[in-house]
Amino acid sequence: MDNLGKIIEARVIAKSGNEYTLEDIDNNTYKAKYDEKHYDIGDTVRIFNYPVDNEIVTSFRLPYIELGEIKPLKVVSKTKIGYFLNMGLEKDVLLPFSEAIRDPKLNSTVLVKLYIDKSGRLATTMKIRKTLQRAIKFKKGDIVDGVIYNISREFGLFVAVEDKYEAMVPKKDVFEDYEIGTRMKFRVQTVHEDGRLVLSTKLEKSAYDEHKSDSLKVYELLLKNKGKMNYADKSDPDDIRRVFNMSKSSFKRAIAILYRQ
Repeated sequence: MDNLGKIIEARVIAKSGNEYTLEDIDNNTYKAKYDEKHYDIGDTVRIFNYPVDNEIVTSFRLPYIELGEIKPLKVVSKTKIGYFLNMGLEKDVLLPFSEAIRDPKLNSTVLVKLYIDKSGRLATTMKIRKTLQRAIKFKKGDIVDGVIYNISREFGLFVAVEDKYEAMVPKKDVFEDYEIGTRMKFRVQTVHEDGRLVLSTKLEKSAYDEHKSDSLKVYELLLKNKGKMNYADKSDPDDIRRVFNMSKSSFKRAIAILYRQ
C-alpha cells in the first residue's frame, strides 16, 4: 500500500452505524469504525493507515508523525525489544534498541524519524542526522529553536534546528551538562556554504557583550578570593570550562580585558 503511514483524504461512500466504507482519489477502499463523530455519505475525511498484527488498520484518529517525518515523541514504556513511543494512535510505535541513542528515559521526549521496518511495521529511529536538511535561511547572530538529538564527548552537541536543519555546538563551546531531547534556544555562530550551522548556547548578540560577561565571571571569583585564583594561561581547558563556564580562549580574553581596566 503506497499510502501506508501517511495521512490521506477519503470520501465516505457507505456507512452502517459507526462503521464506514471510504474511498480515496485512486479508488482504493477502506473500512473503519468511529464513535467520536458522525459523518454522512459524501463527506470527505482524513484517515491514517498503519499495520497491526499483519493487518492494515484504517483509523480516523490521526498520528503525531507521518512516514519519513522527524517529530518529537514521548517515551511511554521499555520492553525486551526496545522502547515504545506515543504517536497519538491506539497502538504505540517501536523505537528498537538498535535505533536508540544512549538510553532514553521514560516520559522523556526524543526526536525520531518514522520508517517502515523489514517486517512491514512502522518503527522509529533516533539516528536522524542523514535525514536533516541544510539551512540557507539563517544568518550569523540569529536566535533559533533546536533540539539536542545526540551528544558526543569528542565533537559536542548535535542539534536539529526547527526539528529539521542540521547543526551542532562544538565541544569547546559546551560548558554545561545537557540531555538528549533538550529543547532550547541557540545563537547561530557560523553558516557554512553548504548550509550546515554552527551554534552557541550563549544568546548574547554581540561579541563585546559576551566578552564583558566572561570578564565579570573572572572578576567575581577574584573578589571572592581577595584578588587571587589558581587559574591562568597554562591551566587545563577542562578546568576552565568547569569553573568559569567558558572556553580557554574566552578565559584568556577575559583576563586581557581585566588587565586593561
